[in-house]
Amino acid sequence: MDKLGPKPTKAYKSSEFLGSREARQIRVLCEMNETESRLKSNGIEGTVLFFGSARSRTRADFEIKLKAMEEAGEDTSRFVKTRFMCEYHEKLILLSSKVARLLEQERFKTIGILTGGGPGMMEAANEGAFAVNQNKSIGMGISLPFEPSLNPYVTPELAFEYHYFFTRKFWMVYQAMALIVAPGGVGTMDELFEVMTLQQCGKIKNKFPIILFGKSYWQTVVNWDYLVECGTVAQSDVDSLFFTDDVDEAFEKIQKGLEEQVAKGSYIHGFRSREGTPKKKQKLV
Repeated sequence: MDKLGPKPTKAYKSSEFLGSREARQIRVLCEMNETESRLKSNGIEGTVLFFGSARSRTRADFEIKLKAMEEAGEDTSRFVKTRFMCEYHEKLILLSSKVARLLEQERFKTIGILTGGGPGMMEAANEGAFAVNQNKSIGMGISLPFEPSLNPYVTPELAFEYHYFFTRKFWMVYQAMALIVAPGGVGTMDELFEVMTLQQCGKIKNKFPIILFGKSYWQTVVNWDYLVECGTVAQSDVDSLFFTDDVDEAFEKIQKGLEEQVAKGSYIHGFRSREGTPKKKQKLV
């Protein structure tokens, strides 16, 4: 009987190779292409995008956490500073649910609600969406040691987890048709300014509305007027932002933006036109 030679593992089945430095480009392609495939299969062609802090809570949850920290003798000085976000957390649940009901209409049926999939403001937006339509609550998370899983209001079939921030950012923005930014820190500001930069530079052709939810917060943490005064930002860039604390005002701005985009067939970042015919291929962001 002839001896058999070795039976090597195919490269694409080798977990050792796929996890190696040399296979980084393959992993990046996986994050890019698998997202596109799954969004397509779930009929998602556009999104209403929510950014915001991972540290917010409802008022009730805030008080429970504060009491537990006090009883454990923990330092609560930083935690109590986040109390102001409770209002916006609760309002974001309401706003997201209103948007989700709007997306039940036939003309908006391929649009979902998208967040970074984490806790805080992201969970609030997913919660509002999930309560109305469990099939349209999208979460695009990032592997972090302090966020072991996505929040429980993300549709399982639309739950994504990325290793690379840039692939996650690409897909969070690529299909956006409206952006709502609640109070947040460095990560939220990074995401906001990247979207603004892409619009300013024409990398995002679709000028979708950007709503800064938390008027006092956003007008304080960024001195927009001084940026204009120094000539580093154009007045038109600031005028394109919509500052509000009001759920109905924010909703009306979102609704108007979606209606305008659908009316002119500008699913700029979607996979198909409204008629279902392929569009001219664009350069990627």
